[in-house]
Amino acid sequence: MAQIAPFRAVFYNQKRIRDLARVVAPPYDVVSPDEQERLYKRSPYNFIRLDLNQEPDSYQAVAQTLTEWQAQGILVRDEAPAVYYLTHRFKLKNGEEKLRQGFLALTELQDFSSGKIRPHEKTLDAPKQDRFKLMLASHAQLSPIFMLYAERKQMINRVLAMAVEGTPALMEVDQDNGDQCRLWRITDAALIDKIQQQLKDDWLLIADGHHRYEATLAYRDHMRSAGPSNGREAFNYIMAYFANINDPNVVILPTHRLVRGFAPKPFMELEAALEKNFHVEQHPKTPDGRLSFLKALASEAKKYRVIGASFKRDPRYLILRLKNKRIMQSLAKDLSGPLRELDVSILHVLILGQILGLTPEQQASGDNIRYTQDDEGALQVLEKEDYQAVFLLTPPKAEEILAIVSTGEKMPQKSTYFYPKLLSGLIINKIDPNEQIESPGYKSE
Repeated sequence: MAQIAPFRAVFYNQKRIRDLARVVAPPYDVVSPDEQERLYKRSPYNFIRLDLNQEPDSYQAVAQTLTEWQAQGILVRDEAPAVYYLTHRFKLKNGEEKLRQGFLALTELQDFSSGKIRPHEKTLDAPKQDRFKLMLASHAQLSPIFMLYAERKQMINRVLAMAVEGTPALMEVDQDNGDQCRLWRITDAALIDKIQQQLKDDWLLIADGHHRYEATLAYRDHMRSAGPSNGREAFNYIMAYFANINDPNVVILPTHRLVRGFAPKPFMELEAALEKNFHVEQHPKTPDGRLSFLKALASEAKKYRVIGASFKRDPRYLILRLKNKRIMQSLAKDLSGPLRELDVSILHVLILGQILGLTPEQQASGDNIRYTQDDEGALQVLEKEDYQAVFLLTPPKAEEILAIVSTGEKMPQKSTYFYPKLLSGLIINKIDPNEQIESPGYKSE
């Protein structure tokens, strides 16, 4: 089911760009305006000029810049198709060091109805249109999407690591935050065939890049409309980073919510609604109380599904634990049990929808909810900015995500945050409409 193919990647030319750390960038959707300006100033060749261009006609500016950088030799294309093994060494907030392994390759685009590639989060129209227009102008996939496969024995990671042991990396990037990314080129046909055969019967899960995936589907359909297609043209494929969801180094962080836009409720009415549905644990809104609240929240999350809450002008931090599963069963009959029981579903359906009165449209508009992975920072923002409440969540487990996706369901937006994000600028897939993609050892049926 999962069709993997090598490709000729486009890279920064290291003879021209000596320090790759100066030209790579975070993904476009996490770059603030201040960060965008800083990256522009960091190098005239920083990838942000392609991924999040500042020019008035940004799409054509990207197309022109991409063409110029290739003509100038700033960007070069690999001579032969390859699979690219990528490692990312990073530290968690608690200081624990991790080494995430994965590989970059093409995979054949599939409509979601096929079940071969599955989303796990809902998407918004505006980002999809933005990325579609960017692809139409540049005829390139500027950054890979993040795909997950499930392989318990982790054979793929082992054979890739063994294949590059003792060999210098094709590129190495030491980031300002101490992270290190290393990438190797894999051209061994037998090894590539082994990867293809290992995954050919599996379906894939989109971890990050839902908007770009759907934009690439639209680009494929646009290209097909110009004439007949045999299914092997380059526009039928998407560049992806593949990681094993069973690898403990694949880290999922919680995504917390800062919320505004709901009609203010009298304090006693809000408290009564919460206590009707939840066991409520209180901590004083003091520096010591904040520490005890966060510690208790982390501890209880190991045993129960809990939500941390703080409302503006409420002198307490709250830990909320649902009293009875039947509450969600009656409110969300259309959701499966695994999806109903997630704290993110309880938050959006019961607290934001039922108690605070935010409609699904208001929740999805982008104006009423701000997302962050920083729990302490979110609590501080609540007191300083125009938000009414903050809700702290715990991340879903890998097996919970797989259980939900296997039913064909999608989780609410920003339910997961796979950490760290993939760097943008390491690798580009330039799409030649006349190029045929070959997948040795495995053909479409």
